Order: sequence, then structure tokens, then C-alpha cells
Amino acid sequence: MSDHSSAGASIIIADFVNIDAAGKVNIIGGGIQFLGFDPDTGMSAPFSLFVSVTVSIPAFDSTQAVVEVALVDTDGRPVSVPASEGPNVLHFKQQVDFRHTMAPNMQPPPMGFPGCSNVVLNFPGGLPLPTGSTYEWVVMLDGARLSSSTFFVPGIADGQ
Repeated sequence: MSDHSSAGASIIIADFVNIDAAGKVNIIGGGIQFLGFDPDTGMSAPFSLFVSVTVSIPAFDSTQAVVEVALVDTDGRPVSVPASEGPNVLHFKQQVDFRHTMAPNMQPPPMGFPGCSNVVLNFPGGLPLPTGSTYEWVVMLDGARLSSSTFFVPGIADGQ
């Protein structure tokens, strides 16, 4: 997909997100800007990330694109977290086909009707993110930045 001017993305950080069998998104506790932290475990609170990428599909030669979701710090550098196999950069990448899949004998939507791809990332155990830091989830389409969502992980205030 070469023209990203007709593409958009939205990101919601929530307590829990899933997509049901009918394709509907269920969001509980959406709109998190301050992600809790458990000092006993060194982990953030559990959370989910919902990303929706929408593109207009006129007469594109290709209806496929690469959707990427990355966690970056305030300087735009990728965030890595410790893992048993070594540091793990939080960067997810997937080839997506935005064409509509229709059941047989169903009328397809008109040309130009937006195609959509929904991504849910669940972190049921949280992430080992340092406190007192601001982070940003960034969504890209074929390497072009579409949207972002910023959050903060507060810790215990000094002198408390």
C-alpha cells in the first residue's frame, strides 16, 4: 500500500480487551494514562492494548501493508524489557490484508469502503517497566507513523 494519507489508527490502553467471535471489541477500563506498579514484583499492573488501523481501499494495486506496534521511550528509542533469553524489545509486526472477507452470496461493500485491522496485545502479568518514566505506544503502517498513545508509570514519590 503506497498512499498512507487515507490511513488512520487509534490506540486504547485498558485493563482488559478482547475481540469476540462476531468481531466486536470488548474494552474494560479503557483510557489508561497512568499505569500502576507493584513494587513487590517490580512489574506494572496488568493491562491490554487495543489498536485499530483503518485504511480507505479505493483501487490500490495492493491491499496489504505491514502494521507495527512499538513501545518507545520519550526520546523515541525502542524499549526493551528483561527476559530469560535476554533483553526483549517490545515491537510487534504483522502483514495485514485490508480487503473485506465476505460470506458467500453476501454483497461486498462499495469501493472505497474502509478496511480495518484490529490488534489486541494483552500483558496479564504487566511489564517490568521502570517507574517515574513516560512511554509511548506507536502504530506504524509500512513504516509510516500513524498514531501514538502516551502513558506514565508512577512510583513512590521521594520523601514518602
